[in-house]
Amino acid sequence: GGRWSVMAGRLVQLSGGRALGVSGFGDALAQRAVVMCHPAPGGGGFDPDPTVSTHWGARIVGIDRPGYGASDAWRAGEPPSFATHADDIAHYLSRIESSTSRISAMELGPFGVVGWGLGGYAALALASRHPHLVDRVALVDVPDPGRVARERAPQPPFRVADVGIAPAEPAFESTAAGRRIRRMLDAAATQGAAGMQGDYAAAADDDWQRRLRDIRADVLLVYGDQHPTVDAHLDGRRLRRRLPRARVVRVEAGTGLSITTHWPSILNHVAPRHGGVSPTLRDGAP
Repeated sequence: GGRWSVMAGRLVQLSGGRALGVSGFGDALAQRAVVMCHPAPGGGGFDPDPTVSTHWGARIVGIDRPGYGASDAWRAGEPPSFATHADDIAHYLSRIESSTSRISAMELGPFGVVGWGLGGYAALALASRHPHLVDRVALVDVPDPGRVARERAPQPPFRVADVGIAPAEPAFESTAAGRRIRRMLDAAATQGAAGMQGDYAAAADDDWQRRLRDIRADVLLVYGDQHPTVDAHLDGRRLRRRLPRARVVRVEAGTGLSITTHWPSILNHVAPRHGGVSPTLRDGAP
């Protein structure tokens, strides 16, 4: 497990010189790996529910998009792009896949991918541009691109409302999930508005949409019935129509917290049957 745990909070150098911030969580010894694409604003170190992730049977990789957390911002003259970011993720995954099989003769891929909010665009770009790497995708409260084009990007300091969580959630910020989301938003603002600006510029470019028909993965679109800004009927159906294998699931009375409240169901889609890890191993029994 040592080779995985060192990935938490590590920096990965890309060939072009930019650095990616990578966090590892979940089950360090599991064969099944899941990529987590955070919302805007957000950071790759966010674990929706550590009590579930730790014993699920999946190793989870969170990757900061450019300008968030530990990842370098897009460089001058480098157009922000979800397609480019997806290629960066694929480069990293191919690298850990080859080093893992070299160390242990263990096959790591294909991967599951979770995209929350705008992170869904990164997830779809990865699945369409690198179909051999991705077999299952869960998209949680992902907006239709037309909606994003009409919005103004939130500015730091970021608030929970910026990720679709209604401020009316009772005492939400004092809960464990609330504290984790608050830490994610603080990490997202370490470089000011650089991450948000990059995301909104990337969302304005349809490069990530051009190859959606190439996706071979099984895609699940999850929407909270009471989400303040996105809707299963509008956003979900519009996205589903463009994807070869996709279905929409509505979370009854779900607000912007489906990522945490329904994390077991989401993991069950991207890492089915607990990644093949037995209950004895998952519970940490000797």
